[in-house]
Parts: sequence; C-alpha cells; structure tokens
Amino acid sequence: MSVPSIQSCTWARDVLHMRSGRIATTETIICGAWALWTGRNARGHGCKSWEPGATARFISKLLEDLASLKRAPVVRPRAPKTKWEKPSPGWFKINTDAGFDQVTNTGSAGVVIRDQDGLVAGGSARWFEDVPDVLTAEAMAAREGLELAVELGLDRVMLEVDCQELSKLLLSQHASTSHIGGLCFDILELGKVFSEFKIRWIQRDANSVANLCASMVSATDRCHFWIDNAPGWLVDLAAADCNLAMN
Repeated sequence: MSVPSIQSCTWARDVLHMRSGRIATTETIICGAWALWTGRNARGHGCKSWEPGATARFISKLLEDLASLKRAPVVRPRAPKTKWEKPSPGWFKINTDAGFDQVTNTGSAGVVIRDQDGLVAGGSARWFEDVPDVLTAEAMAAREGLELAVELGLDRVMLEVDCQELSKLLLSQHASTSHIGGLCFDILELGKVFSEFKIRWIQRDANSVANLCASMVSATDRCHFWIDNAPGWLVDLAAADCNLAMN
C-alpha cells in the first residue's frame, strides 16, 4: 500500500475527508493510528509493549469490524399472508384454534365453519378449566368444532387446524397411545359420522378467524354459539379473510 503525501499540520483532517486517496487507504491509516494510540496508553499504564505482529493483528481486526458495519443488512422478502381458501363444492371447512394459559392452566376454543362460498355456517367459543398443555387445548377445540358440525347436520367436512403436532398425531397410527389419546379417539369417532372426513394442517395466517373466536371467552363469559345468525363482526372477518381461489 502506498502512503499518500499529506501535510503534517492537516493530515488528520485530510484523512477524515478522504483527500489522501482510496477509502481503503484512509481506513488503514485511521485504524493504524488508533492501534498506536491504544498501544501507547497501554504502555503508560504499565502493560507490556505490543509486538509488531500483535499490532498488525489488532489493526486487521479493526478493519474487519469496520467492514462488517458497512455491510448492508440482508432484507428478506416477507412471505405473503396466507388466507383461508374455500373447500370443494359440497364440502364444509371446520377451522378450530385454541388459547392456552400455562400459569392458570386454562384454555379456550374457537370454531368457525364455512361453506364452499366462504359463508359462515356456524361458529362457537368456549372456555376450559384444568387444561394441562397447549396440545390438549388444541384437541379440545377440534372436538368442539366437530361436535358443532354434527349438530349442524353436515355431510362432507374438512377439519383444519394450525397445530401441526395435532394434525400429525391424528393422521398417525399412534393417536390412541398419546397422552391425549382419549381426545384423539373422540375426534376420530366424530369423523366417522360424516360421509367424508379429512384433516388438514394450515398455517396460522389462514386460521385467524378461529383464533379470534377463541379470544371471545373468559372465566366470566364462558360460552358462545353462533348457528342460525352469525354476528356481523364474524361475517365481516370471514369475508375479509377468505381467498376464494379453489384448493
């Protein structure tokens, strides 16, 4: 590296204003000056003088740190929000979600059922006591959704949950041996009531309406059912959430 010719009285200002040449040269001069000043202070406090190799490594580390500060942050494009998609003609989708508080061991279930046009056929929200974990809460919500579908007399239904652990368990051979085996049995037995029954995992974005329904209850307001006339807020949210593209 060639050291530029700079004035003794103005070198610091010249370096900072990059009048000395390439920016890499300027950075090296500044880091070198800082290393000399740091070493001088260390000697003044009784520390051992730096060896030339140590000084060079210190300057190299300063240059690396400076380069990392200048790197542009990696901007990852945000994934598009997933929306609920209507089922095939003649089918209904049951979306369920659960809330869970591990401090109080309480939970809540939210259910919304929609037809092939995205119209709300029914919904519910229920508060639960003595819930041991979130998986149990999710299974209780799924059972709640299927019980509502049976009450509505539906024929072909798809249960959609955003708990991947629950969906995998229900579709496996080990559902009955899990710690929620009784709930899994109830869900699968309810599924036999319908002429056709499917279980599907979806992303949380596509389950936002059921999630909101689960938040509508509390220890003092424990249960809501919406069957014949869904409230306006539920109809509006379902419409806003709906992507009418076919699966």
